[in-house]
Amino acid sequence: MDYFATLNQQQRKAVFSTSPYVRIIAGAGSGKTRVLVLRLVHLIKDIGLAPHRLCAITFTNKAAKEMNQRLSEYLGDQGSGVWLSTIHSLCVRILREDITHLQYPKNFTICDSEDQRSILKEAYKEHAVDQKQYSYPYMLSYISNNKGAEISPSRAMEMAGNYEVDKLKAKVYDYYETRLQKMYALDFDDLLLFVVRLFRLVPDVLKKWQGRFDTICVDEFQDVDHIQYEIITKLAGKENELYVVGDPDQT
Repeated sequence: MDYFATLNQQQRKAVFSTSPYVRIIAGAGSGKTRVLVLRLVHLIKDIGLAPHRLCAITFTNKAAKEMNQRLSEYLGDQGSGVWLSTIHSLCVRILREDITHLQYPKNFTICDSEDQRSILKEAYKEHAVDQKQYSYPYMLSYISNNKGAEISPSRAMEMAGNYEVDKLKAKVYDYYETRLQKMYALDFDDLLLFVVRLFRLVPDVLKKWQGRFDTICVDEFQDVDHIQYEIITKLAGKENELYVVGDPDQT
């Protein structure tokens, strides 16, 4: 079966590129995700790479499911060997193996939205915060933004200075983080941050995970933030192929 017969010239160039670093820039509806899937097919069928040596990252469960279905159509059961998932799911797999290096158990809890709201309810009671003033979604966004910028609760308190409003939010943030730590629980931001911390602090763990793969493929690369970018580039290292697909107009 010729999997590549319907590709146009530009798509064929992208699928069969021999460069170790490839960036595909294409607009919506141009078939860029299909190109990425066929790149994986090419690496397995033509180049002979083992499926488990390929890592493909996307950013929604829906996209991951669709890509897995396409791989299955082309490769059958062989396609299931590819490490294809959202970046958060990949981070969970990494942490289940190696989070003990950060003094957390492998059976850590993943905190969902209900857990987060429950913790905030406790924090609001502890610090007399009015939910009408700061809704739970607002406070969770504040916490997430701080985590994304790698600002700890203590640093948030320093930055608040003499502004009582900002100090109050920092106190809630501190309560939230302390509560998670006591439960050995991670929220979705932590899944990424703990992998970054792991890769920064334990070079042997980073080297192990770099050695797991020959190729790192990333769909919707325009959605990558700086924390995700660090994870992806560290996994690729200097030896692995990095193949990214994105549409800057969708950022």
